[in-house]
Amino acid sequence: MVSMMLTDPGYPSHAEGPILLQPVLKEYARALHIPIHAHAPSHHVSPPRRGDGLHLHLFALPARPHRFSFWPVSPSIETPAVFFWELAPGTQYTLAPGNLFTRGTVKCDPRGRAVSGILGENIYVLFDLLGQPTAVRPLLLRRTLDLCLEGMTEVVCHETGRLPHQVQVTLRRQSHRTTLMMLECAEAWREQSSPPDPSAGTSGAFETGDQIRQGMAIVEENLKELSRQMALHTRMLSSCRERIRILTEVEQSEELLVREIEALTAIPEVREVEILGDCLRVITNTVETVVAGKRFRLGRFQLDIRFNGDVAIKNLTRAYGYYDHPHVWDAKPCLGNIGHSVPKLVSEFQWVATAQLLLEYLKTVNPNGWYTPIDYWEEVHA
Repeated sequence: MVSMMLTDPGYPSHAEGPILLQPVLKEYARALHIPIHAHAPSHHVSPPRRGDGLHLHLFALPARPHRFSFWPVSPSIETPAVFFWELAPGTQYTLAPGNLFTRGTVKCDPRGRAVSGILGENIYVLFDLLGQPTAVRPLLLRRTLDLCLEGMTEVVCHETGRLPHQVQVTLRRQSHRTTLMMLECAEAWREQSSPPDPSAGTSGAFETGDQIRQGMAIVEENLKELSRQMALHTRMLSSCRERIRILTEVEQSEELLVREIEALTAIPEVREVEILGDCLRVITNTVETVVAGKRFRLGRFQLDIRFNGDVAIKNLTRAYGYYDHPHVWDAKPCLGNIGHSVPKLVSEFQWVATAQLLLEYLKTVNPNGWYTPIDYWEEVHA
């Protein structure tokens, strides 16, 4: 499942960089059930790849912006920090995405700095990830993956065959883990950045006001992320409770449903009853109606009563074009003043009452509200 492919791993100043990213990439590949291939080109140009999983391009653009011009091959922008983390000296430049991601998406950090881009199954990291300190590198990679993968659900679903909600739950779990790890790192940093001992001079490594403000910004960002995740999980918990409640009600109503079906088959106008997935199907005997003293034979009907209250009515024997009934067009009934009663009865699992109400509806034709006149159906003479 996990497949690592390191292209041109010989970065001039940190050749071992890609190897140190493997634990994070393996974790995400295992969680998403999809291979992740890492490419580390030496000239910041890495063509998009297709198929065989996801492709991560480190400090690269998908192509040269101006192939036959005097413009720089890889234009860059001075960027002192990404995700509130100061970039290491000598790496404070990010690649300018320009218009290279018009068919994809440019992803920005909370301060609006372009840090990555998406093209199909390709993720491009626009900052020098491999040039960062060993302790920070995995966290910045995780933040980049979390940022990009939330916009690649369709790609992951297509590659793995998993459902969108399954992928989203996995991504939320990974993002939550990243946030906790960032907080732990910030806490370790805070402990190291405590005021130095006056007797030891002023050579402490974490004693500047800018560094303290950086730490505060990191903690604030992660607290916001945790708050967002708490709200999200709270909604998910509420949704799960509602689903459990509905399932419990359905289980409790099984015996009632059996009794209701037996009662339905006892109705003279009902020919047969069947349960199909999310609906109750009732097949009627021939329905007749009386309009202006004349009797008309409308035919046999199929009533599909869905568990959410929707109703479809199809004429099985005497449909007139798209008209199944003077008040039903293309199986869509105009229920009029009973439109609110049907969903209510269904929600209360009153199937007999629902069927009887719909049968009465079929037998009662109102000239003021029909789609087409009753004259198109067969008149029954005494």
